[in-house]
Amino acid sequence: MILTLEIPFFPPILPHTTPPADPLTAYEHRFGALPHWLDELSESSARRLVRQALQRGEPLTAAECLD
Repeated sequence: MILTLEIPFFPPILPHTTPPADPLTAYEHRFGALPHWLDELSESSARRLVRQALQRGEPLTAAECLD
């Protein structure tokens, strides 16, 4: 039996490029489109979740909007 582990690949931010100052733009640059449910949150909550996702290095999940 062979077990495999799939690890998602996120392209690294190169040191010579400056990440965008806006967290929402930085999220789109790193992970792609913003989740559709993010529009249902207040702007401050959405930015907070996006900053946390960028710090973790993982995209947002729907369960995070329930916190």
